[in-house]
Amino acid sequence: MISGIGAACAIALAEAGANICLVQRNPVEGASPNLETYNAILALGVQAKVVYCDLGDIPAVRSLFQTALDAMGGRIHILVNCAGIQRRSPCVDFSEKDWDDVRLLVHFLGPQLAVVFTHSGYCFVRCFFQVIDVNLKSVWLLCQAAGRHMTPVREGKIINFCSLMSYQGGLTIPAYTAAKGALGQLTKSLSNEWSQHNVQVNGIVPGYIATEM
Repeated sequence: MISGIGAACAIALAEAGANICLVQRNPVEGASPNLETYNAILALGVQAKVVYCDLGDIPAVRSLFQTALDAMGGRIHILVNCAGIQRRSPCVDFSEKDWDDVRLLVHFLGPQLAVVFTHSGYCFVRCFFQVIDVNLKSVWLLCQAAGRHMTPVREGKIINFCSLMSYQGGLTIPAYTAAKGALGQLTKSLSNEWSQHNVQVNGIVPGYIATEM
């Protein structure tokens, strides 16, 4: 069974006619990649591509949008950032390492996926590792790359999945809350600046959803 927000978004966009580019982390050596969502999308009769990237590797993220763009024939209409990770610990005990580097966590998409690019055209889905870098910095880099692609042609949409924790603060998740709170403000900043170029940037704030996270 395909689970998670990102997988559900990718399949829904494919059902609406979008071609999809799935961005997955590199498979473990000797293991086959998880292509469950990819195969489900193909079964809907649209195009699907898979691009591999460790989103905890910021230098790799910097070239990710261009890689996806090349895979999709030079045009991406919508970017959807729809996943995140977290580590729980009481704030007085929350370590600097947990803040900076979290690699033992699951994410919204299940074992492989977590973001989306689409339109009646193309879609891009990605995965997550580090709390601040993955929940915020990688999103910023992908949004910036998308903006550079979309604003000159005056067409495009970016959708960021924020969180109720952007407002509520939560308990025992300071790094996740900080990242999601900042993502909400980043979304507003991009929306303010790029609306004049006919590029809409919006945030979705889901409540608790039963996923593997």
